[in-house]
Amino acid sequence: MKIMRKIAGLLLISTAFAQSATAATVIKPIENRHVIEININGIGSGVDKVAYKKLRKAIGDAVTNEVIDKFVIYGYAKEGGFSACIEDRPSTAAPSKSFETLVKQLTAIKPNRKTTAYSLNRVKTCPALIVEAIKPKTIFVSKADESKQCEAVSGVSLSVMQAQLTDITVYSATKKTDDLMHITLCGAETGNYNVYEIAATDIEKAKKLGFSEWVEPQ
Repeated sequence: MKIMRKIAGLLLISTAFAQSATAATVIKPIENRHVIEININGIGSGVDKVAYKKLRKAIGDAVTNEVIDKFVIYGYAKEGGFSACIEDRPSTAAPSKSFETLVKQLTAIKPNRKTTAYSLNRVKTCPALIVEAIKPKTIFVSKADESKQCEAVSGVSLSVMQAQLTDITVYSATKKTDDLMHITLCGAETGNYNVYEIAATDIEKAKKLGFSEWVEPQ
């Protein structure tokens, strides 16, 4: 837990956490898996700083109080924010009350959706990423996550889509936005993509699986 406490130290924010009074629908558990995939990233002008601080503090407190056993960041967004995964302690029972309280806190966070894309997804497991001291030359590939506006729990999660990259090593994974103008309408596409870092030599394999090379919006 020493490593986890160090991570918590980096995440703790001095500003007091104020949970939103807005009613929120909490995402339901998947089987007995106590895993949540978190994605928060800025759109154009940058991430909502207030919401981002609330998120970081909620996770930091959960690490310090041993509510979660694992917190892994898979990638950072260009405009601020990150894609990450948190996991409750392994158990064959239902998720702990403390873990579900954390989920409610995270669900209650309501960033400005004009500047920030924010989503939570129940997943069966955190995506497996390969970390090496020396990586080959890499590139980024992507595919639209199919998320819809006004639907916080929508779209294909990073872990589920990563499974499509059969026999391809993934070095990092994150949610990103195309920074294009999209009609503001519930049910319309968000412009969010799942982006994966892979070896440059695997680009053709990825394309055959329906992925495209990701180019950062200018």
